[in-house]
Amino acid sequence: MGRPRSKLTTLAEGQRFVGTKDAAALLGMSVSTVQKLVETGVLEGWRTNGGHRRIPMSAIERELAKGRDVRPEVLAQVLRVLVVEDNAVMRAAYGQMIRQWGSQVQLSYAEDGAQALLALAQTRPDVLITDLVMQPIDGRLLVRTIRANDQLAGLRIVVVSGVLDGREPHGFDARTVVYPKPLSFDRLAGYLDAQVQAIAISKGLTRELK
Repeated sequence: MGRPRSKLTTLAEGQRFVGTKDAAALLGMSVSTVQKLVETGVLEGWRTNGGHRRIPMSAIERELAKGRDVRPEVLAQVLRVLVVEDNAVMRAAYGQMIRQWGSQVQLSYAEDGAQALLALAQTRPDVLITDLVMQPIDGRLLVRTIRANDQLAGLRIVVVSGVLDGREPHGFDARTVVYPKPLSFDRLAGYLDAQVQAIAISKGLTRELK
């Protein structure tokens, strides 16, 4: 006998549930990411007596709803930057620096790695800037999870850390830039400006090809 085709589970009260594989497909993330989010309590879910994880559709729908007002044609015209930082003062500093580009840069925040993974499931930023020391998912685990996801292969990552000096081997891949703390915002601004210019050039070439 073949396996049942229906993957939705309905309990007596009428609430629908899915397993981690289907939740991952709906949210656009890997199964391992969904498992981490459930284990850390960021995404509602639990284990059955048989050891299987179950996630209510209502929780998935809430996450999907967060990105419904984003217009893809608008996002394609700007540099999308996601800052992962648990310090409110640092988040404010990032915001002040990025205001210089106006509407050319769209900035969003996550307070830890778990929130960042949920954000990545909704939108695809061009650049992710992350601290290392965070709970429940720290920066190293966040970077490893992203690099293991083929859908995020092109994501540019900047690690900002007080425990790395940017000169010694840090264990990240060659695509990951490491800036030590205290952060030189001029240096980071130069990096972001290069990304903004790259998008502008890409848009110009696209128009010429049309």
